[in-house]
Amino acid sequence: MKEPFFSIVTTAYNKEKYIKQCISSIINQTCGDFELIIADDCSSDNTLNIIENFSDKRIKIIKMPQNRGVSHLRNKGLKCANGKYILFADTDDMLENTLLERAKNELLKYQSDILFFPYKYYIEEKNLLKRNNSRRALKNLRKFKKPFKVEEAGKELFNVNYEVWNKVFKREFLIGNEIFFKEDLSFSEDFVFYCDVLNKAKSASYLNKAGYYYRFFAQKKFEKEKVIEQFKKAFAYARIPVETRWGKEFYDKKICSILNYWIVKLNYDKDLCRFAEEICTKGSTLHPKSKCKKIFYKLYYKIKNAL
Repeated sequence: MKEPFFSIVTTAYNKEKYIKQCISSIINQTCGDFELIIADDCSSDNTLNIIENFSDKRIKIIKMPQNRGVSHLRNKGLKCANGKYILFADTDDMLENTLLERAKNELLKYQSDILFFPYKYYIEEKNLLKRNNSRRALKNLRKFKKPFKVEEAGKELFNVNYEVWNKVFKREFLIGNEIFFKEDLSFSEDFVFYCDVLNKAKSASYLNKAGYYYRFFAQKKFEKEKVIEQFKKAFAYARIPVETRWGKEFYDKKICSILNYWIVKLNYDKDLCRFAEEICTKGSTLHPKSKCKKIFYKLYYKIKNAL
């Protein structure tokens, strides 16, 4: 049997409200040269029934005997994949209908290890697609002639969002370098995976047009204790690959930038601020009493997210 060009790996856990829309956006692609691997993490709602109601032969279902978390399921899907290239998708998001066709043409031309593409927020309450969130970062990549060397574009690539779902990866590259998700991470696992990828990847390319619709949840809640605990593990994992290729100073700046973003996001939580001060260069992180910095960073992230 001919191997598909793409393996799309997605994980499902109690997503009955969104999963039909996600699967439909994939099976109705203008390029049909793919397999869709869906790993269900013991959903207790109607998610699995909805998946099984699709009769498309390109869909492969992995039913987990017990709940194992997103990192384990992605690894399971990656190891089962037969495609030349891997695309990770979340089951509450959607793909633009020409994405695979455009990505295949680009990858056939350049054979790169990674392909980046912009994305848009989907705001369900307003049925609205809002802005190309990674447009500004991807714009900086256009100064490099495709396919460009990852080592030469390190800073620009680290400014691209580190989530895995707006990127395509060569399967041979991932498996050959034993790049998988850390299974003790359920938060910031994408960041560590992306750091491992950039440490080993040689070539990259990009698409100009958005290909992914990220469903935006304004009221998404985070447990601050879990955020701090997971950051400790994630930063420990990320240190070696980032410092190996781009040095300690670059690593420190990146970590401080991430922590400042989350300090604002979690409304200057004191424990997170204390953690940031412990691991970052003195004076580089936000502090609850720094009124000027508070105003600056709130404006900074509003402007950044508006571009």
